[in-house]
Amino acid sequence: MLWKELKTAAKEKLRGNWGWGALTVLIFGIASNIMVAAGYVLLLITSFPAIFVFNPDNGGLYAFLGIFMIIAAILLFIITCVQLFLQTGMQAATYDLVNGKKTENVFAATFSQFIHHRGWRFFKTWLLSTVFNILWFLLFFIPGWIKALAYSQSLYIIQDAIDNGTPMTAREAITLSRKVMDGHKWELLGLMLSFFGWLVLSIITYGIGFFWTLPYMFTTMAEYHKYVMADYTKHHQNGLISSKARTTASYSV
Repeated sequence: MLWKELKTAAKEKLRGNWGWGALTVLIFGIASNIMVAAGYVLLLITSFPAIFVFNPDNGGLYAFLGIFMIIAAILLFIITCVQLFLQTGMQAATYDLVNGKKTENVFAATFSQFIHHRGWRFFKTWLLSTVFNILWFLLFFIPGWIKALAYSQSLYIIQDAIDNGTPMTAREAITLSRKVMDGHKWELLGLMLSFFGWLVLSIITYGIGFFWTLPYMFTTMAEYHKYVMADYTKHHQNGLISSKARTTASYSV
């Protein structure tokens, strides 16, 4: 069964690297908490002067609360976006691990999207695919999920392009991801859902389980990317070459 093979391959890659993976989760968690704390501080700093500006009489209190809520919503949105982008560092790190290019320094590994000259193109690809996903979700929920699965390989593709010195734009990476995932979307959804039990276990253990679940899940997804790229290369070799996307795709378990 494909899922079992992918997970077996992931566990083999993580053998001797579980501590490394857990430390990347820890560093990411600390960075996320620092951002949340900084957001609260910034919220207090920006809203505190309003207390002295608005008079509680004549609706002043409502004006203050309105501004407070707007600022809070903006900060929450920004913090969420930054956290989601920082999480892509784990995706990049585990893909390096699967490709035999592990970043030994756990701090550098946690923020792998910024090393090896990846930062700007990696960010543009993530941002563009995120915007596309949001637009699709605003249109309809189910098409949004379908498109999210279609664009799921974009960052792996751009990472290969950057590391191999292959010219590729964010839009080209997203387009190639959509082609690669043709016929594989439900397969990937099933693989993602297979981690549901592990995620629940991580939650009920007060988050401790995430130190093992997240590296396991991300490494499995990296193995899955190699699998779908190998399948795409096999059946669409001409299309792959014309798109100038020469990836390191190979799959073995």
